Amino acid sequence: MDNNKFTNRPVSTSLKAGLACLALAGSALAFPVAALAQDDVIEIRMQRYTGTEEDEIFQRLQDMLLEASDGRIKLNIFRGGELVPNDQMYSALRSGTLQAIYGYGGYWGGQMDTAVLESGIPMAWTDLDEAKELWNERGLGELLAENYAEQGVHYTVPVFGGKFDLLTKEPVESLADMSELKIRATPSVSAVLNHFDIPTVYIPPQEFYIALSTNAIDGLIYGGPYDYSVLKLNEVATSYTEMNMLYPGFVDNVLVNQNVWNRMPEDLQETFMDVTAEWADYRHQKFVEWNEEAAHLFEITTLPESDVVAMTEAAQEVWDAEAEKSPRAAEAIEMIRDMARDKGRLE
Repeated sequence: MDNNKFTNRPVSTSLKAGLACLALAGSALAFPVAALAQDDVIEIRMQRYTGTEEDEIFQRLQDMLLEASDGRIKLNIFRGGELVPNDQMYSALRSGTLQAIYGYGGYWGGQMDTAVLESGIPMAWTDLDEAKELWNERGLGELLAENYAEQGVHYTVPVFGGKFDLLTKEPVESLADMSELKIRATPSVSAVLNHFDIPTVYIPPQEFYIALSTNAIDGLIYGGPYDYSVLKLNEVATSYTEMNMLYPGFVDNVLVNQNVWNRMPEDLQETFMDVTAEWADYRHQKFVEWNEEAAHLFEITTLPESDVVAMTEAAQEVWDAEAEKSPRAAEAIEMIRDMARDKGRLE
């Protein structure tokens, strides 16, 4: 949901010289379309947008693929920014400079009409079951796969993230309580809060601590207990309000260059899909665990259901803006609207 998530975390830049040459090589380094022989080993160069703090969890993905494929899929994963800047990952994937990425659609919202809504827009889904239903039963996953395929990219699975709630210095139990507060929020979230005369401002994550401690802001909507504890914000604000504005609060993805994908034998394609889906579930569960472990640092309340319904109505302006991007985006938004109606959050 927050296009600047994780930007506070350290990113290694240790591979400068050799990797700069690699990035410049562009599509010349992409695999040719010719298929692999059944027993050949395929090495895949992937960049993720996260830093050193997630080395262990991505090593798990490498190990799972290597084991499940009997050593035939070797995934070489680079940290955020090591091969190309994070905001250039998608274009590098399409050109073949990168052969796979662990990404976040918000980074390439200007290059693809469904990328922003894929990554998460306010009130689109309010729990994991809704998100899974949207992807697996209502057709969003298939729509995204078709859209990526048209751009030379194979979409594997969504990776559902963690929480996306409100942290404030004073307790908040309703939208009305927020009317006297200044809240840090992204533009799409601000568009919803402004309907309720809630003042908002945007500041980057690295400024959160100072802004809260100096009363430049009264609260912010950014992540979950784990995210706030990593930033040590519990030292200056401990009131946490579950907004039910978006959960999972962001959706990442694993994408593969289509030429690379086409080159894989069918059994390796199946292995890649199965393992990546299993790993994505594991990764989401880690977000759940991390938030549970950090929850004791905060006093937690929840907005009433009537406020959730009101915010869904207020979010229609944001949804309409996404729908205007293309007929396919409009189709995706209609899927989201249908589900919101079926769940009783929208008339």
